[in-house]
Amino acid sequence: MSKVKISARDATPSPGPQPDEDIIGSWLCDDGPYRKYIEALSSSNPGLKKSDPNNRTGGLPPKRSTRVALLDSRATGQPKYVEPKVFLKSSKLRDHLHDSPRNHDRRRIWIMEGLGTDFVSVIGGYFFMEPTFFQRQERTCVWSNDFTPVSDALPQPSLLNPDRSFHLQYMELRQFDKALENRYYFCQQTRRHVGMTAPRHKEETTTGILRRKISWWCRETSAKGWDVVILCDPQLEHLSPDPKEVVDGELRLIENSQNNLKNTPFQGGYVDFLPAKSFDVPPSEEEIAKIAETKHPHKSMMNDLIYYYRYHSYLLEPAEWEKPQKSALFLKKIVAAHYLQLVDYIKVMLPSLELRLTTAWVEEQDQWKSLQTISRRCGNFRDDIEDTLLSLGYPLDGKLDQSIKARVVDWKDAEKDLQYVYFRLKTLKERADNLTTSMTGLASIAGNRQNLEEAKRVKRLNILALLFIPLAYTSSLFSMQDNYAPNKGKFWVYWVAAIAVVAFTSLVTFILDRALDEEANWTLDPIRYLRFWDHKSKPGTMKRKATGLYDHVRHS
Repeated sequence: MSKVKISARDATPSPGPQPDEDIIGSWLCDDGPYRKYIEALSSSNPGLKKSDPNNRTGGLPPKRSTRVALLDSRATGQPKYVEPKVFLKSSKLRDHLHDSPRNHDRRRIWIMEGLGTDFVSVIGGYFFMEPTFFQRQERTCVWSNDFTPVSDALPQPSLLNPDRSFHLQYMELRQFDKALENRYYFCQQTRRHVGMTAPRHKEETTTGILRRKISWWCRETSAKGWDVVILCDPQLEHLSPDPKEVVDGELRLIENSQNNLKNTPFQGGYVDFLPAKSFDVPPSEEEIAKIAETKHPHKSMMNDLIYYYRYHSYLLEPAEWEKPQKSALFLKKIVAAHYLQLVDYIKVMLPSLELRLTTAWVEEQDQWKSLQTISRRCGNFRDDIEDTLLSLGYPLDGKLDQSIKARVVDWKDAEKDLQYVYFRLKTLKERADNLTTSMTGLASIAGNRQNLEEAKRVKRLNILALLFIPLAYTSSLFSMQDNYAPNKGKFWVYWVAAIAVVAFTSLVTFILDRALDEEANWTLDPIRYLRFWDHKSKPGTMKRKATGLYDHVRHS
């Protein structure tokens, strides 16, 4: 059995003429009938008039590496998809479609990786699907403080038809081989956002969360055949802007980063969603070799889809393949698998922050930033999964509890997986918000402790002032002249008077401090407060909070 060996590096950038922004639809499609169709619809959908500004480089959209893979099978019985036919040039694809009848009796799956304007012109000109199918795939959903001039919102829910087409957003975890600066990046080709995760304690930032999109569309023929078109993003190869690596606590620009910076699926990729195969007897070497030959690529969305369609389409019944809708199952399950890996990643990050909050209050600003980042991302991910559920026609209230109680076990139930992701993201969002509240309380405690230390310092200054004020008063009283001046005969009188005044002031302060309560009310038994040698409190006596200068000797 031959393997599929196709790579995004083999795809050539879509050349074509440089689009003119004044021509409606030129940013999405080359000149032809389909672009005229886009122009005709632009009045009802203003978003078709301009591209996403984030996709422009130097004022023009970048050249996009695009490839199309065709999986073709007969329209009867169990489909058997063999090695796909790959088109790296739009001219080859155009010639192939020109010779293909529109009303055929085949089950064809077209997987398009990238969004080159020439390929959009060919595919769109052949099927004439609604242009929003390509438009929404182009939008980048960049988080910004400014309102973006383009929209990526869902159409009205009453217009959604998941049996005809749908559009999903998801996240993919990527692991870099170098510790990068913790800042925002973009995929150089798709301009999708790459969010570097906040580093954990004594770790550098090597993991990024890459935003992804995938779209699905289908049509049926009168000859009992059907076509499915899937749009997916190419794999991340280069970051923009040029990344900086962390070396000994310093940032250094990675020279020739296109070759010196590699990224792989986080922890080897998502866990396979297919039911585990069991053997009643130990398998033979041939069976083990067959399993090893068809191993999961974990390379890109296109390669993963080809893998499942080629080697695992037999898991669906022949009756399920009669309609094109069931072909979207593998796509939905891959999206759910990426989300589950993301949920597990966030679920592991939160306990590390909780543990640090139970030890010592250190690096509070970094912890606060990490919690705010997790909370914000969980909110955004929750919004994305809500759009996913709505696009697929799944209820937002969910049926997770009912499925668990009924012990329903069906690996094809993508709704149950996505409902669980939705539930977990809401829970993680609440957990992060609760941690933020706890950190706010801890910050208040730390602030109060600091204020208490400052109050103690002021208390010491008050004690010093209490000692020096009588001295200054005595010196002004005697005016320090004549015989009372220094080196005169009666200078000793100053010291006797000053020490007496200090002792008298201290005694009065001590008595007032012991005889007055917190509300400055005179107590009924002030003499009891003078008996500081009595260390035992009388029965029924209520203790009072210490507030004065002599709290360290107060016993009752």
